[in-house]
Amino acid sequence: MTDYEKKEDKVLEKIAEAVEKLDTDLEKIDTLDEDVDKKHEMKKWFAEKKAIHEIKKILHEAKKYEKYDDKELEKVEKYFDSFE
Repeated sequence: MTDYEKKEDKVLEKIAEAVEKLDTDLEKIDTLDEDVDKKHEMKKWFAEKKAIHEIKKILHEAKKYEKYDDKELEKVEKYFDSFE
């Protein structure tokens, strides 16, 4: 296996970990003792945004995505917090 293939495997592993974490987070949200309302859906939306941000970061580090903004998640968090 070449160095490039090893790096590619590591990137794919990191992306898989991010998606698995998203799945776990979504399952936790689904088991909460709250009504399935807008707040519930916002928590899912936020979990998805975090996962997408993490995937963008991984791809940026692998030099496969140039539009990564490290402040993007902070903006999303502020928006999410405005609903709580």
